[in-house]
Amino acid sequence: GTSLRFACGEFRFYEGVEPLHNVHLRVVDHFSGKMIGKTWRTVLEEQMPILVWLPRYPKENLSVDFAGAMTLGCILIGQSLAHANLCMVNLINGPYSCMLPPIVYAFFGTCVHASVGTGGLVSLLTGEVMSDQGDLAERTKRVAILTALVGNLPNQGFIMALMGLLQLSFLVRFLSRPALSGFITASALLIMLSQVAPMLGLPNWASKGGILNVLRHHIKYLELMDPATTGLSVVAVIFLMNAKKLKKVRYLKFIGDFKELVLLAASAVFCNYYNPSVDAELQIKIVGEMPAGLPSFVMPVQSPEDWKIVKELIPGAILVAFVVFLSSFAGAKKFAMQDGYQIRAFNELMGLGIANFVGAFFGAVPTQIGLSRMGIAHQAGIRSQLGANILVGVVVCLGVVLFSRYIEHVPMCVLNAIIVNGASHLTEFDQAKDLWAYATNERYNWKTRGDMLTWIVGFSCTLYFGAFQGMLSAVFASLIIILYQVVNPDIVQLGFRASDHLEDDRARKWMALDREGATREPGILVLRLEGPLFYANVERLQEWVEEEELELQEKEDIIGIVLSASAIPFMDTTAIHSLVALSKTCADRGTLFCMANTFGQTGRIAQDQLELILEDAVKDPFLKSQVRNCSSVDDFILLIRKYRE
Repeated sequence: GTSLRFACGEFRFYEGVEPLHNVHLRVVDHFSGKMIGKTWRTVLEEQMPILVWLPRYPKENLSVDFAGAMTLGCILIGQSLAHANLCMVNLINGPYSCMLPPIVYAFFGTCVHASVGTGGLVSLLTGEVMSDQGDLAERTKRVAILTALVGNLPNQGFIMALMGLLQLSFLVRFLSRPALSGFITASALLIMLSQVAPMLGLPNWASKGGILNVLRHHIKYLELMDPATTGLSVVAVIFLMNAKKLKKVRYLKFIGDFKELVLLAASAVFCNYYNPSVDAELQIKIVGEMPAGLPSFVMPVQSPEDWKIVKELIPGAILVAFVVFLSSFAGAKKFAMQDGYQIRAFNELMGLGIANFVGAFFGAVPTQIGLSRMGIAHQAGIRSQLGANILVGVVVCLGVVLFSRYIEHVPMCVLNAIIVNGASHLTEFDQAKDLWAYATNERYNWKTRGDMLTWIVGFSCTLYFGAFQGMLSAVFASLIIILYQVVNPDIVQLGFRASDHLEDDRARKWMALDREGATREPGILVLRLEGPLFYANVERLQEWVEEEELELQEKEDIIGIVLSASAIPFMDTTAIHSLVALSKTCADRGTLFCMANTFGQTGRIAQDQLELILEDAVKDPFLKSQVRNCSSVDDFILLIRKYRE
């Protein structure tokens, strides 16, 4: 046989006379050492689920999927034009991004309702990278380079596919939900603020730095506002924000479903008649001439200079890859749980990565799974990737071929309004409200404030420094808070409920001593450490025990110390050695140190190390036999009482 080694395991091939799809692959897991027998077909079906569902596709679902694809395709045409404007590239590159990437994703993706296309958040990140990359033509070229190799888009494809191959999807778990929420909310506000100046019709030189810069330093620039552009922008925003109400009216439901497309068409007709009737300086800025037809195949990297650009774009590409996967996977998981099916992180990584990589050769900008479009797909009753992506790509292709010559009359301010409307749905102030409720609740300790702090850091840093720096700041803050919480775990002195008695058959309820109704056990210090016990915090435990013991010794004789390990998931060797030393020190002065409520590895360590010291300390044969029968706090308290009798 033949053997090939990969990061995820070792594939061994065995020759035989069976058909190819029955030839077995024995996968050797390097972690478990087990061999898992799989056929070629099984391996391919796991990596490309389309091989499973497409041959079994029910024909009766075709009409529903086709209707849903028409809806999503029309929506994507309008949204992608606006998102391309946010990316600071040629507008036609927006629809180009919604042709091949959705089709490629359908081969690997596992979410039925996932709609792959351009997105506001990723477009904002792309626009930040492209903002200082030259003129429009140069930016469009660099986005293609970025997409195909190791830049924003290509790196997105390259890095995400590599993450999938190396089974590194677990890395996104280091990005906490509060950090992502604060980042997304601030990014949405940045998106909306970046569109205000062009919606007012300000010249490009006057709107540099955004509307906030104008209000702070150049308030007189507001005199350059164009009334027609401003008025059309206001009408467009009002229409988009209220169009969903039209869905309740039977004959106007079409307008509510295709609001972006209807708005583009109506505004294009308006500008087609309005602009020729006024002077050039009063005309509303429009898209202008657009290339007709489908995109052609172009190699993004064609010269040594292009490779230098690739190196410049790598840092931003890594962050974009994580943001794309996080935002896409979170939405996909939400709808999968709602409909009762499972999705695979590996397939989502591969699908999104390869979709972006392939799209880069045909002029695509970064793509992701759109949460709002997933909601539309779910509401439309789409049953498969055929309706959510494959047919959508076909619809976008037909739309560009048939109607690209009409897009040139679309006003730019309407595209800005579409971006503002989409970004308004990204804000997550409700999440901040929930975090604030936890942080201010007196029943919870200081650790619940960490999530609120992370949200504030992510939100404020993104607003002040920008999207990339804000995301990194939020991640850094969340990691620092986690490390601080682990290094400084809560150590709580426990007391029993006053109505309980040690002699009762039922175990006493132990709670924090500062809670109402809690009574301290006389002569015995009972404590609980909440978190892992390891080299970074074991010294703090020792200091806490010594301080509390000295304080209590002034009031009464301390005959025992009981550490409840119910909240200690693991201990390292440093902690074990420290507990052994503490136990011996206590035994030398006639105080028993016990570890109660142990479980798992913590319990085995306590049994192997601490119980031997405890047995030597009690000396009495009967009590020695009782040591190994003790498990709860009450058990050890009875043992300590009998030892001192």
